[in-house]
Amino acid sequence: MKTAAIYCRVSTDNQEREGTSLQTQLDAILNYCQEKGYDVRHRFSETKSGLTLDRPKLDELRDLARNEQIDVLVVYSLDRLSRNPNHGVIILNDLEKHKVTLEAVSETVDSSRVGKLMIYIRQWAAEQEIEDFKDRSRRGKKAMVQEGKYPQGLGLGIYGYDWDTTTKKHQPNEYEAPIVNKIFTMISEGCTRMDIARTLNEQGIRTKGGKGRSWHRATIERIITNKAYIGITTYCGTELPEVTPPIMDRELFDQANEVLKRTKELRKGRPKNPYLLTGHIVCGKCGKPLAGSCTRPPYRYYLCSETYRREHKPKTCNALRVRADVIESVIWGKLEDILKNPELIMQQIRELTASETDKLNGMALDKEIANLKRNIKGYGVDERSLLSLFRHKEIDRNALLDEINSLKNDRGNDEHKLAELKQSRDNMTNLVDAEIKISEYCSNVLRNLASFTHEDKRLALDALGVQVAATPGDYQITATLPIEINETSDRNVVANAHSYP
Repeated sequence: MKTAAIYCRVSTDNQEREGTSLQTQLDAILNYCQEKGYDVRHRFSETKSGLTLDRPKLDELRDLARNEQIDVLVVYSLDRLSRNPNHGVIILNDLEKHKVTLEAVSETVDSSRVGKLMIYIRQWAAEQEIEDFKDRSRRGKKAMVQEGKYPQGLGLGIYGYDWDTTTKKHQPNEYEAPIVNKIFTMISEGCTRMDIARTLNEQGIRTKGGKGRSWHRATIERIITNKAYIGITTYCGTELPEVTPPIMDRELFDQANEVLKRTKELRKGRPKNPYLLTGHIVCGKCGKPLAGSCTRPPYRYYLCSETYRREHKPKTCNALRVRADVIESVIWGKLEDILKNPELIMQQIRELTASETDKLNGMALDKEIANLKRNIKGYGVDERSLLSLFRHKEIDRNALLDEINSLKNDRGNDEHKLAELKQSRDNMTNLVDAEIKISEYCSNVLRNLASFTHEDKRLALDALGVQVAATPGDYQITATLPIEINETSDRNVVANAHSYP
């Protein structure tokens, strides 16, 4: 008995509800497998576009095939597996390589070379059909706006309303509309966007996306600033009257937006404390970025971003605060030692340059790159010539497919080699340029190191690619250049970690 896996896919939630539903596909495939006598051990269903390979369930399925845990893969139709012809070829070749047979309920899958060519052509036609549909849709929506109609798509729509397909207008949703009013009232009373999102999440109220869709600050702000709630509907800059009935008092709407505007202006006006290591420091416990945090000036800390309680999830890290003045002093002290001895940096650059030179082995790099570019350009001409021969029936389909596959392999090899040579050339150029610039930079540094500003120090951190993993009293420092920077464990830092109020 053959071990089977089944795969079902729809592109959108609406297609799941109204079109070729996942359950319909699943039922048809299970009946097919029962008739064939297959042992169905794996079932995969997902709502994803068929134009992408970035599909979690498809990845799991392909892993099963690569590990040779299945004998046959069954889909309802080939377009459920992929709507992109190139992706289709990739998946088919992957299955064939691991001796997995592909079967479809609604059509016969021919695994011969001719069959693969026909599959490619069908999927190419399906992809073109989607593009044509998108173009027609864009033109149709534009025409509707010109007629004063609102082009409601297949999306979720505005929170607080349902879309009436008969009247082509929004209708207030009796459950969501009071929540909208609650959001505006809370903002007007001084609640923050995070407070509101957290409250709604804790009360089990979900966004229009349904179960599992949490509220966020950005969602709250979009609602507060949406004039549709006071009856003003626009699409691409055109106002469409009488499409959305107001569910919000204009005075409350204006008051909430004024509070939101005032809050943003206050945040903009706050003095910013300088944090030298921003963008260069992560948590030594969980690896997430550390952010600057100030209890009150001048008490500055670095705090793991995962120790904050967010509107949709609790904190996930319990790392303690790291004193900013202490760690910045330690890190900059070590960098000063390096900058005072630029020969350390220059030696590393010379070693990297020598390594790149050895890799090229005296190759005439520019000439080789030019040859590869010429070869790659020629593959397109060769493919067109083959198609011309096929149209004039001078070669059969098997020969055409063999030659095209051979050209694709050769082209792929040349493109990979070209990318490597370009990278090597860029490395050489950058290293030579870096040697000159860093030599000049270090000479200037030696003269001005004592008077370095905050921005000067930030530039030095960027130039050396410094990264720090930190917890109180334990810092691990790395740099882009393999310069030896010893790890730091400072007992005094631990002792003073909580000395600030």
